[in-house]
Amino acid sequence: MIMKKLLSVVLAAIMTVTAFAVSVVPAMAADTVNSPTATTAVDKEPTLMVNGVVTVTDITYSVSGTSVQSVTFRYVGEGTLTGWEHNLAELGLVAPDDYTIVYNDDGSMTINFISEAANEDWDNGEVVVNALVDFGDGTTAVSVDTTKANDSSKAPATGMSASVVAGSVAVACAGIAVLAATKKKAAK
Repeated sequence: MIMKKLLSVVLAAIMTVTAFAVSVVPAMAADTVNSPTATTAVDKEPTLMVNGVVTVTDITYSVSGTSVQSVTFRYVGEGTLTGWEHNLAELGLVAPDDYTIVYNDDGSMTINFISEAANEDWDNGEVVVNALVDFGDGTTAVSVDTTKANDSSKAPATGMSASVVAGSVAVACAGIAVLAATKKKAAK
């Protein structure tokens, strides 16, 4: 009789430790993940678009300047250039503190990157320039989708998931079943 009680106490203690470990171990795993360190990519190309479609031939650009990086974009494709769009505000840059834009008489656009943040966005290839072009058939784009893929090296947040809760409930139910079985045998 004492052996059965001792066994039920030991089993209850083991199940309690197991349930605690199941709920805590995933939360501790986030601290032990060795993610690669983020590095700054330098001198990537900007994304050039015509009516929202990426192009490599219809827009050219030239970089000049030493203290202020100045980039002039020219549309060299077919059709009539009607305007320019960019994603500088979406990158969190503010004119005239971070950049200035000059629309030149020849239809080109010059962006002067002033702040360090603006220069980093340019160097990392975050800048998107869209030429709005009328091809005579009404295909001028109105807006640009500048959504970038998540290339972050950060691990997602960890925490107690549904499987951990289900595992804990299963362990508790197994413990109750063992205790009920030992009590039935003790009653006989």
